[in-house]
Amino acid sequence: MRKILATIDSAIDRLMTWMGTVSVVLMLMLSGFISAQVFFRYALSMHLRGLFDLSIYSLIVFTFLSAAFALREGQHISVDIFSVRLPSRSKIGLELCGYVAGMVFISILAWIGWKWARLSFASGVMTISELPIPKGVLIMSMVVGSFFLILQTIRTISQMTIKLISRESPEPLEKAGGSALKAAFFFIAGLMICYLIAFYVSKVIGLGLLALLLLLSGTPVFMALGLTGVIGLYLLLGDSALRQTPFIAFTAVESFPLTCLPLFIIAGVIMERGKVVDKVFLLFNYFSGRFVYTPLLATIFAGGFFCAISGSSVATTSLVAAVCLPVLLRQGYSKSLSSGIVAGATIGTVIPPSIGYILYGVITEESIGQLFIAGLIPAATIFSLYVVYIVLRSVISKESLFESGQTPSRIDEQHVTWNEKLQTLKKATWGLITPVFVLGGIYLGIFTPSEAAAVMVVYTILVTVFIMRSLTLKQLMEAVLVGAKVSSMILMIIVGAKVFGAVTSQLRIAAELVAFVEKISLSPYLTICLITMALIIFGMFLDAASTMVITLPVFYPLIMTSGFNSVWFGVFYIVVLEIGLLTPPVGLNLYVIKGLSNLDMLTIVRGVLPFVLIMLLSLILLVLVPELATWLPGKMVN
Repeated sequence: MRKILATIDSAIDRLMTWMGTVSVVLMLMLSGFISAQVFFRYALSMHLRGLFDLSIYSLIVFTFLSAAFALREGQHISVDIFSVRLPSRSKIGLELCGYVAGMVFISILAWIGWKWARLSFASGVMTISELPIPKGVLIMSMVVGSFFLILQTIRTISQMTIKLISRESPEPLEKAGGSALKAAFFFIAGLMICYLIAFYVSKVIGLGLLALLLLLSGTPVFMALGLTGVIGLYLLLGDSALRQTPFIAFTAVESFPLTCLPLFIIAGVIMERGKVVDKVFLLFNYFSGRFVYTPLLATIFAGGFFCAISGSSVATTSLVAAVCLPVLLRQGYSKSLSSGIVAGATIGTVIPPSIGYILYGVITEESIGQLFIAGLIPAATIFSLYVVYIVLRSVISKESLFESGQTPSRIDEQHVTWNEKLQTLKKATWGLITPVFVLGGIYLGIFTPSEAAAVMVVYTILVTVFIMRSLTLKQLMEAVLVGAKVSSMILMIIVGAKVFGAVTSQLRIAAELVAFVEKISLSPYLTICLITMALIIFGMFLDAASTMVITLPVFYPLIMTSGFNSVWFGVFYIVVLEIGLLTPPVGLNLYVIKGLSNLDMLTIVRGVLPFVLIMLLSLILLVLVPELATWLPGKMVN
């Protein structure tokens, strides 16, 4: 029996690997399709029929087929701030219950999606596009992807169960089983209580508590949101609501603007793996001058640069903490200041192009290009304030920059020649011009954000593989695979959030909130203050993507009713989310730095606080001078 189970497990594992390979191919095809559009439009003044549709088809298929592979790799985000504090067996028991519950959502997608696909094939429904194909083919990608997700979830549950009953732990088996059963009991009791509250007292309160329970139990975010949405739809509309679930999930990613999200992520990973960021950091170190704070400024500039090509705070924090933090500590800089510099310099979603602006644009149907351009001046303001803070601090007290009065060994003492500096400049130039031509192309109307992302992928491949030769083809595939896993996680969160959002729409939560604010005559600025506090609290517990897809459908109508500019609010919203990621006690980026540096949390928090205050100051400036975010978009070429 054991051999049979091992064979089945190995077969599923090979299937997941195959799905990962398919994901890489689809992403490269997607970048190729969109880049071809740009080439044919400008080089040959031609419109190549069907490329636009192929791009959307590729995104749909990629989203669902890559989800199981990302789950196997542990890429899907779970909120473990509560479960991580439980005894190990209780933690496993709670997470196991969360995965079992999450399988309900996936099973609904698979089963009802299969019925929808059969109906589409039987009726001969075609996609409405320049390149029509049977719609059942695309629906089947969701069905197949959901089936693989079910297989991988069962596999994960099995692994958890084996770990739970393992005799390797010093904890007695009977006690371990009791701990797990207690966790399962409280989970099931919590589900029942939430359901009863939703059924008899208030659907809003009951479903809100249900979502909170699922999230805190360690259930992957996309499963937690999707299951809450399914239960909410069932309570509101009955059995017929379940038939809507696959349709809602499918349309969540049937979007051309959304294609730029995975492509920007993949381009950023390629540049990081191709050592482009290392060259840029070295360049900033060489040319920042012969000052005591030079490495600190170089870290700020390097963090800002990688933010511009990555668009992800967590990814940027991981990279800069790994590359720059050891250098600063080795040269004797204060541990708290060094960790604060890294945290402050890695506010990835503030600097365009970024995932945050893309998600905001997709959810609110605002121009992603305008959002990218709107973020330039506020981002430059924040980083300028960082530089001013470091320079002033060094002028007032140089000793405050160092740990225990140590003197750093500055890079200038290594007698770097001008020839070495120019060679570094030559190698770093390929990376430095990337954000310039991407944002410049969008600003001048040369290409859309999705086209810019595709061109950026092609450009980074040419630079790292053929010009710098810092990546082999095998390493390139590995980099694309990493980007595909991260992209899959975010896209599946969007799918789950779309189902969850259907419930909030049916419950008219946003409309009721707007009516309540109008009734009590809440001032616009008090409204924005309350939203800011709520977002900072959310940001302490969730990543930026999860927070956006949960809160934007509720907050956006409220802020529009209060009379604020939509593009301005997009920038404001992103800055607030970044503050949440840096805010103790649960700021996600703080734990990334702790995990990579082994510094104690108090040291990290002490160093981060000045940068949080700088970001709060930038928010005040943004409110007082809204033109910081609205002037450049108003000058864009349409």
